[in-house]
Amino acid sequence: MMAEELLRTEDLKVYYYTREGIVRAVDNINFLIKKRETLGVVGESGSGKSTLGLAILKLVPPPGRIINGRMFFQGMDLAKLNEKEMQKIRGRRISMVFQDPTTSLNPLMKIGEHLTETILTHEKVKLEEARERALKLLEDVGILRERFNDYPHQFSGGMRQRVGIALALALKPDLVIADEPTSSLDVIVQFQILELMKSLKKLYDMSLV
Repeated sequence: MMAEELLRTEDLKVYYYTREGIVRAVDNINFLIKKRETLGVVGESGSGKSTLGLAILKLVPPPGRIINGRMFFQGMDLAKLNEKEMQKIRGRRISMVFQDPTTSLNPLMKIGEHLTETILTHEKVKLEEARERALKLLEDVGILRERFNDYPHQFSGGMRQRVGIALALALKPDLVIADEPTSSLDVIVQFQILELMKSLKKLYDMSLV
């Protein structure tokens, strides 16, 4: 039985318009990823890997723009969706693990609050259910339940990245985009995070870019 198509891009172009000229960060990119597949995007620093991930979520910051191409996700052309429609996609169906986990963590909020609030904001569940799901997420990424009420600064870089992964999985998306999640970590922790991502891909029945 052939795997179902999940995401396909056709002739995707994302350019940055700067005073120095045009930066062609993503130029005619075509790829296909099916359900439960992993797609590796290889390139040196500045080659457009992060921009590609942001483009899929339609979060490319100015002066960048998607100037051409189509992105079909489960049959929908993301390029044609408006912001309100994209908000229903982000997190719930496509999520992202950022290179620097601190960008998605409020230093004044406890780790458990981050996860619980994410679930409550997007799903109609009671507080207790959201809390239990948050605790389960922490366990799945290798963080003790006892650390539910700790703040981001109380975690090492590798553990903060685990929290970032838990946030990306909170709404059980079909596709997770990992934006070089190990680049700022030491070699041993890099290996641990990569192994964790592999096991979570199977556990959560998702695709990974």
